Parts: sequence; C-alpha cells; structure tokens
Amino acid sequence: MRKIDFNRDWTVQKEGQERVEHVNLPHDAMLYEKRAKENKTASASAYFEGGKYIYKKIWDVDAQTAEQTNILEFEGVYQNARISLNGKQIAERPYGYTNFYVDLTDLLTVGQNEIQVIADNADVPNSRWYSGSGIYRPVSLYTAGSSYIKPEGIKVQVLDQECICLRLACVAENAQAKITILDQNAVVTDMVVEDLTHLETEGITIMIPNAKPWSAEDPHLYRVRAELVQDGSVLDCDESHFGMRTLAWGKEGFLVNGKEVLFRGACIHHDNGVLGACGFADAETRRVRILKEAGFNAIRSAHNPISKAMLDACDVMGMYVMDETFDMWLIHKNPYDYAGDKFKEWWKADTEAMISKDYNHPSVVMYSIGNEITELGMEDGQKQAKVMVDFCHEKDKTRPVTAGINLMLAMMAGGKKSIYGTDDKGQVKDSGTGGMDAMPTSDFFNLLMNKMGKLMTKAASSKKANAVAVKMREIFDIPGYNYATSRYEKDARDCPNQATTGSETLPQSLYENWQLVKKLPTMTGDFMWTGWDYLGESGIGTVRYVDKKTKENIDPGLIMTGGPGIIDICGKMRPEVGWGKIIWGLQDVPTIGVDPLTHADHFQSLSMWRTTDAVESWSWEGCEGKHTLATVYSDAPVVELLVNGQSLGKKKTKQDMAKFKKVTYQEGQIEAVAYDASGKETGRSKLVSASGKTKISLRPECQSLRANGQDLCFLNIDLVGENGITKSSVDQVLKVEVTGAGCLQGYGSARPNIADDFVSDQHKTFLGKSLAVIRAGYETGCIHVKVSGEGLEPVETDISVS
Repeated sequence: MRKIDFNRDWTVQKEGQERVEHVNLPHDAMLYEKRAKENKTASASAYFEGGKYIYKKIWDVDAQTAEQTNILEFEGVYQNARISLNGKQIAERPYGYTNFYVDLTDLLTVGQNEIQVIADNADVPNSRWYSGSGIYRPVSLYTAGSSYIKPEGIKVQVLDQECICLRLACVAENAQAKITILDQNAVVTDMVVEDLTHLETEGITIMIPNAKPWSAEDPHLYRVRAELVQDGSVLDCDESHFGMRTLAWGKEGFLVNGKEVLFRGACIHHDNGVLGACGFADAETRRVRILKEAGFNAIRSAHNPISKAMLDACDVMGMYVMDETFDMWLIHKNPYDYAGDKFKEWWKADTEAMISKDYNHPSVVMYSIGNEITELGMEDGQKQAKVMVDFCHEKDKTRPVTAGINLMLAMMAGGKKSIYGTDDKGQVKDSGTGGMDAMPTSDFFNLLMNKMGKLMTKAASSKKANAVAVKMREIFDIPGYNYATSRYEKDARDCPNQATTGSETLPQSLYENWQLVKKLPTMTGDFMWTGWDYLGESGIGTVRYVDKKTKENIDPGLIMTGGPGIIDICGKMRPEVGWGKIIWGLQDVPTIGVDPLTHADHFQSLSMWRTTDAVESWSWEGCEGKHTLATVYSDAPVVELLVNGQSLGKKKTKQDMAKFKKVTYQEGQIEAVAYDASGKETGRSKLVSASGKTKISLRPECQSLRANGQDLCFLNIDLVGENGITKSSVDQVLKVEVTGAGCLQGYGSARPNIADDFVSDQHKTFLGKSLAVIRAGYETGCIHVKVSGEGLEPVETDISVS
C-alpha cells in the first residue's frame, strides 16, 4: 500500500476551552499544561494537568481515492482514543501505547472529509510516570486498490542461518506474488508464488545462501520486497527489512546466532525529555545512538511497547530490545489506569499489536508481558500470566517471554498486603503517584535509602518469595527479576537449565550484579533503572541539597524528572557511564567524577536509585578553595589523583572506584592515573577548567534537515570559557529565537526543578548546559537560530532545509 504522511495540518482543542490551535503531529498536549502541586497527577506525571483533547483534520478526497482501500494508522494516542469520521465514531482504543489501524474503506466521501480523534486523559491519576496526552506518535494513511498487501502484512521468520519462512497477508484475486530478497540494492534471490491461498498462514521457505547474520555488534540487514502482480502489472508493493538472527536460551544463557550474549541493559521510558512524549524518529534514533555510545547493548521498553522509529534505529545501529506490554493487569496501581475491565477486554488485541509490530525486527529478542505485576503472587495472577505467555507463543514461537517480577511486591500481594489495589473502603489506592520530591532530608534518611535496595533483594530470597519464584519459573521462559540480586546464584543452582535476567536493577549495584552475570552461565544480563532519565516519578533519584543551618531546600520548586538516569534527559552522560563501561570491559582509562562545588557548603540527600551527584567537570568558577569529593572510576587496583600536578595520594580501588575526600578546588586541571599491581601506569585521564570570559557556545548535531515537518536538529547550548570548556558553576537564563523554515520544538535543561516549561523559548542552564530542539517545516529554505543572554554576546547559526 502507498504510505502517506498524515501528520500535517491538524487542529487541537481542549474540552471546555474556546482556543483552537493549528498543529502538526506528533503533538503532546500535556506538555503545554501548567504544572501545579495540587494537580491530581501529582509527582508521578511531574504535576502536569490532565485533560480531554479533540484533534481534527480536514482533507479533500477525489472520486478515485474514495473508491480505494484506505487505512489509517495511529502509532500512539494517549489515551482512551475515540476516532470519528464525518461525525460518526468508527473506532476506539483505550490503551495509550498501542499502534492501531482504522479502516476507512467505503466510508470516505468525495470532497471534504473530517477525521476527529478524542484523546481523553482527563481522569487522573492513571500513570506512574509522565504519560503525555494526545496524538504523540505519527499518523499515516495507507491507500491501495482492491488488491493490496495489508499493513504489517509481510512476516519473516528466520528458521536457521540460511533459511527463512515468509508469510504474506494480502487481499487479491487472480494475482501472483513476486518475492525479492535484497542485500542493500543487490538481488540475493527472487521467486514468483502462483497460489496465494496459504501464503498468510503457512508461508513459503526461502534459502539465503552464505547469509550474513545480524547482531548488535554487526547489524547487517536484508530487505524483502513483495509485489502483487496481475497480467504483468504490479497491483501493490511493500517492503520490510529483516535480519538473519537466531535465538536460543537455557543452560548456556542467551545465545544469538549460537554465541552467548550478555545484556548490558538500560531500562528507558517513552518520553523524549524536552520534547515530552512526542515520538519523532530523529529523537528516537539519537537516544539509541547515545545509549550505544554509553556502552549499552540492550534496552527494556519500560513499561509499554516501544515506538516503530526506535525499533528501526535499534535494527540499524545494533541494539537488543526487550519490548514490554503493560505496567498493570488485574489490580489497579492508580484509580483510572488500564487495569481491570479495560485490560480484560483489550489485552489480547494490544499484545498482538505489539508482537505484529515487532515481528520482523531482529533487535527484538524478548517479550515482557508486564512490570511488577503484584498479582503474580496470587493464583488469579498466575493463571493470567500463563494464558498470556501461551498467547505470545501462539503468535511468535521464536522469542522468549519474560516479565519484570518484583518478588517482594508479589509476596506482599499474596499475603494481602499489596501497596496497590483497593483500601479498606474499596477505593483504589493512589500508590502509583508517589515520588520523592517531598521526602525528608537527613543522615538517617540517606542511611535508610542506601539500605532499601539491600532489603528488597534480601526479601526476594525469603521462603515466601521462593514459593512465588517457583511458580514464575514454571510460567515464564526467562524469569525477569526486579531488584533481586540475591536470587541469581540460588536460581542458577536450583534451575541449571533455565536462563534468568536482571530485568530491573539499581545503578549502584552494577559492579556486584555484573560479577554474577559473568559468573553464572544462566544469567543473561542486567537492565539498570535507568539508562536514560525521564519525566515524572519526580525525585525518586534526584540528589537534593539543603542549607546546613536553616535546613531549607537550596533549590525549591516542583521536580520535573525522576533523576535515576546515568544519562540525563538532554542526552548528557554522567560519570557513572564511565564506571559502567569500565565494569563491562569497554574502557581502559579512568573516569573522574566531581561532586558539584556549588553545593560544597550544603547537605546532600541521596536516593537508593542514585548515590552520587558527581559531574565530569573541573570547571567551577567562583569556587576556589572549596572542598569536594572526587571519585575515580578504574578497573586498575590502584589510582592516583593530582590537582595541577600535585599528587593527592594513591588509593586502592574497590568495585572499580576510589573516593578522594576534601579535594580543594583550584583552577587548572585534575588528573587521574591508574596503576597495575606492579606499579606500572596503565592509563590516565584529566579534566580542565574553563578560562577567560563567559560566552555562549552552539553545537548543532546536524547542519541540514529535510522539509518534511518531522526532521529535528538537536542544538547543544553551553556557557563556556574562551578555551571552549563548559563553566559548570555559571548558570543563567538564555533565550532562543528561531525564524525561517522551521520552529523551536522544545527547549530546556536537565535541572530537576526546572521553573519554565519546555515549550518556552527561555530557560536557565544547568551545570552550564541546555538543549534546544529545532523542527523543520514543510517548506525549503533556511532556519536561523539566535541565542542570547544578559551580559553575553548573542550567537547565531543557520540550518538548511531542503
């Protein structure tokens, strides 16, 4: 079918308001709402207000098109979508994360037609994180004649390293199917299928001699082209890429193409930082690129199906994916979430949609059917899990099924002490809305938070948890454990033929976890919470500061982000990234982390999800003479720290790190040197201070865009010295002005308690950094960007649009 971009020229109106805005999709209406502490979304959705939004698009249809097959695809509408055409409702979809299709065939009229989409996110709370609102992923219109290949109609199953089974879902009479396999643009093999009767159900076997395998390390892709042909004329044509990739799992762990793979995993949410929930292809591709640069080779789509654009990026760049369906099943985690009746009615359709979307993507190596589903500790939940696992196997026999199992929460639910569900009065608890931005700040609290992770994993190996774990091993192909390191050795011993995975773990536990991953044959890897920071669940990993005397918060205000990500919402890597790469054996030079000297005189409050606020910077103007903690990450047994050539001594490393306390800041440089057991230097790295007056630095990540209304340019905006080094202690408000053939789609920083919204053109930098995202329009030309700040020389740059 012909695929048409259907994202242009929509209007959106919030119910109860007169204002109508003209927008191009994707569009996140929640991002334009005002944040307030009294909003019922609370910290879970970063205090943004919910709402009901009416989207409309009018377009002209000629007589020929009206008679054709027309199908709309919505890749994501949050939530409770109701679709109407010319005033009549024709479809609905409650779940906010599923891509779905709406058949318009025989419903269009010649002339003007109006499509209306109601995205109803008014009943809150309904999410444990920032959901966004509206049509936040792309919309496409598929058109064809009476004979056509259905959307997602090509299905490729890899049978072995040189053989595939191809199935084709099509509508055709008296037609043939021509199938062509291509390696880039070279034809590998082709054939003509005369009888299409069983092509969708049984398929055909195709040999690909000397096929090049796909893996995250070498992501080689093939393409299959399917054409419906009648009397020499092509009636319809479609293509899909695929990879020659086989999977196996069991006593040898997880095998890709017969070789063991250890997942260096990142849990990630669906939002794109300053873009909110908007799922632009360029944003998803950027995230995959940065995650791969950070050493990750796998991502878990927590806790909803991943976008098509991100799957494409994972296929092309090489990234394994655990795609996940739901965060709730039978028991509500919030009063208005998807659990209960909606889940019972729609789970099959939503699960099938995810599997169909994922089927040809070699990057998808595992399905997860839920996250921290507490009813897994109860008989009803276990029965539901078995039904869902069997359903997944029915739709796809090639991939294992798992879930993010929190044994402590499941055990509590089994004992009728669940933190979710209903209270004594029958009211659904608001347990899913809690963040940590209002938690106490004290030495005792820090101690408690540091012990919580150990308490959770200890509970996971208790006798009651063991009983639940036995059931999980019976139900799931690969049990996934959230915060249950204590189980790894026990399960490897008790079930030596079954693979397991660490589906969610604390970043601070990476060293300990990875030793077990390497040691135990059945352990497949570790997915940290989180690889990339996200909006909502405000403050669970945010490091906060208070005045030591007054005990008042140094940075008051509503926290926007969760805080646990080792990459911030703008894509900036924190020093923990270096630690991870060292643990994984991907980096042989030290990484230096320095606690912010701007908070040298403040009390620091940590979290179990984030035990350091270190910055990879020795550029703290105005902080001369102040003391800080410097952490050196290295796999060497001994490291030395020097400031401006003066040694601060050598220290033995523990868990690939060494801490140097009360390091005095002096402008210049800080250097770490690593030594082996014999005292021989094995590597060194340094951080240099900014010097000279402050100026604005612009670093666009591209120089040109296509005039398609979808391309993005990410513009890094820093406050730097004359030597180009960022000034981490110098923050001020900057204004971004965009004119010409594009617009400012989002602007902000990783500041946890950011005062302005991301649709504003003015923001205060954080640690000297901010990020603007420029969106191309539909006309060719030039985008002109000007950035200014009080007392600073304005800086300008141009981006071409063609």
